[in-house]
Amino acid sequence: MLSAYCLAGCLMEHFAVFSGWTAVGTAEFRTVQTSQGHGSGLVYVVPKIALTAFVIVLLAGAPDAIPSWPLWAGLAALTASWLSFAVIQLPIQLAIRQTADRAAIARLLRTDWIRVAAMAAHFAFAVIAIARTAS
Repeated sequence: MLSAYCLAGCLMEHFAVFSGWTAVGTAEFRTVQTSQGHGSGLVYVVPKIALTAFVIVLLAGAPDAIPSWPLWAGLAALTASWLSFAVIQLPIQLAIRQTADRAAIARLLRTDWIRVAAMAAHFAFAVIAIARTAS
């Protein structure tokens, strides 16, 4: 369930938050982006941290009934998502906060697909782990 929740949070951030920034005026942009960032942090980032920790705990002491390869693949996908955020999206977001540059917002939306795809892959691996455990 946490994997599905985090995928939904990632999709919400991409399709509802980031894409809406082009409709915000320059004067109020910093306030809107900061407010939404705090909300996304509580609703999406904190649960994603918990999800990452949970996968690591499962890998450290997973029961034999849970196959390890989808857990490792899911952790790799989460790692790709975190790296994409830290190396690509966060620097763009910080620059956007200062400038409200529309071209930078478009670049953020283009590059954010890396993070979205990684979260979708993580969810798929979680489904596989659950399916393999149930059978």
